[in-house]
Amino acid sequence: MLTVELRSLENEEVVVQEQGLAQVLGLDLAPELSSEPLEVFCQVSKVEELFVAKGWVKGKMLLTCDRCLEAFESGYKSFFEMHYRLQGDEVKQDDESEELPDGAVETVFFEGDILDIADQVRQTVLLSVPMRAICREDCRGLCGSCGCNLNVESCQCSGQSTDPRWSALKNWKPQ
Repeated sequence: MLTVELRSLENEEVVVQEQGLAQVLGLDLAPELSSEPLEVFCQVSKVEELFVAKGWVKGKMLLTCDRCLEAFESGYKSFFEMHYRLQGDEVKQDDESEELPDGAVETVFFEGDILDIADQVRQTVLLSVPMRAICREDCRGLCGSCGCNLNVESCQCSGQSTDPRWSALKNWKPQ
């Protein structure tokens, strides 16, 4: 599991290194975001009253191409850093709601004797999902008229059909 006992951080940093399916690691992820076992590496250390977790998550996710609508697998390796602080430490907790300056690391308040980094790993995987998924650089997508996948077959339609409402703009030229 992705937890660290606080008393083990008193003298040295702790390395958490796990490999397995998301559900086994205690991560609540959709199956397509972890199509193969995930690899998690994290170094947790104590710096004064802060607990600093730095690491990375590596895995593969199943995505759908935005151009051709075909499923494909994409590998990723994403890095994270998070600061944890015990609830009740002498720090203004209303500072948490302010916007973080560039390069600042978010601080999470927690209670208890065990630090759980599973939520940070889950968030890192979710942030690894690309905004625009493309199966390959030269993906040709779908034909706008007949809908055939141009990566697999040639388009057999008779040309581009245009909407007659746009015909008034055909001969328009800017002045």
